[in-house]
Amino acid sequence: MKKIWMFLMAAALLASCSRTIENEEEAVLKVAVHDEVYKEQLNELWKETYPDAGLEISVVSQEEIQNSIANGEDVAYDVYWLEDKYVPLVIDELLEPESDVEVSLNTNFNDIFDKVRKVYQPIMAQGMSYYALDLNKIENDGIDKDTFKEIEKIAELDHGFYYMDDIYFTSAFLTSNLNYLPGRDRNIINFTGSAFQEVLTDYQKILELIACDDPASFDNWFIQNTYYSGFVTDGMQLKQDEEVNQGRYQITKLPTINGHQLYTQAISYGYVINKDTAYPNAAKNLVKLMHSVKGMQLLCNDEIRIPLILEDQLDQFTFENEHIKEKTIALNGAISRNWVGIENKTEGALDFLYLDTTIEKMKACNLEEIEACQNELDEDYQEWLK
Repeated sequence: MKKIWMFLMAAALLASCSRTIENEEEAVLKVAVHDEVYKEQLNELWKETYPDAGLEISVVSQEEIQNSIANGEDVAYDVYWLEDKYVPLVIDELLEPESDVEVSLNTNFNDIFDKVRKVYQPIMAQGMSYYALDLNKIENDGIDKDTFKEIEKIAELDHGFYYMDDIYFTSAFLTSNLNYLPGRDRNIINFTGSAFQEVLTDYQKILELIACDDPASFDNWFIQNTYYSGFVTDGMQLKQDEEVNQGRYQITKLPTINGHQLYTQAISYGYVINKDTAYPNAAKNLVKLMHSVKGMQLLCNDEIRIPLILEDQLDQFTFENEHIKEKTIALNGAISRNWVGIENKTEGALDFLYLDTTIEKMKACNLEEIEACQNELDEDYQEWLK
């Protein structure tokens, strides 16, 4: 009898967890989306799923939404897309969605994420840079692709890795131990702990192993087939080169250094619910639908804003462009810069890491006196935060 009772209780709990909430009668949601194609496809999916409710969808730029926030105005939509760094500024004006979603961003170090995750669940991201392999050159020269999983092995090749000494690229070299960014206790960078020692040691080893090329060749390392691998951004000519020169490239995860994984960085976006909506049930159902497999599939053909899909769930999705799938895998574990330190400075405490003065001190740091270097960086940082 006890077993039957427990089974009935479990069944009831399961039913309550999966129960769909009813849309309000004659609900019509005003929605701000990021893209015209997504608008049309989302409208069709909504009609198919919830024929009893309507959507009024507009394509709206982030600039327009952010201007409303900056001016203290109400955002005039029931559901709208939002860049991650603006979430804390409107957190009290947002409604909690119906279900919690596990995302593929690296959030283990980020207690800001814990504070916003009840109202914000990122759905897509734009990588600040990606790591790519020149498959033609690699195959022509008989190089094992596994070589490009470790910085140490790449460094053994002539022209193994291209990067420019620029924030978009050097920032990725400071991600081998994210526990210094900033830890669970405070929203500031921990320069004085062992985690930053590890990162600083890895960073100097990378700079020692990989020579930085002339910036004049930026955007050309793969076209001229000079390098086996290197960083690319969404604004580079990779796609054009594939079409014109029959180049073949693979976007992949960054390599490791000293056995520590390096991570790309990303700006994430999510769809949030306005607390003032007259149709909270319909709004929650819409955001839940966006995060469903059918909803996420709508994002799988956007070359810039990449769907945040867990790597072990990729077999549920179809990608027409292989690079979008590769970017999706590369963004697994990516870090989202904008949340860190938002309480200290709006632009984010991580920005201090990328000041020219900070970078130069890290490059010049004597590792035999690493604690003195850490203390000096920390003193400068505390002054910067004031």
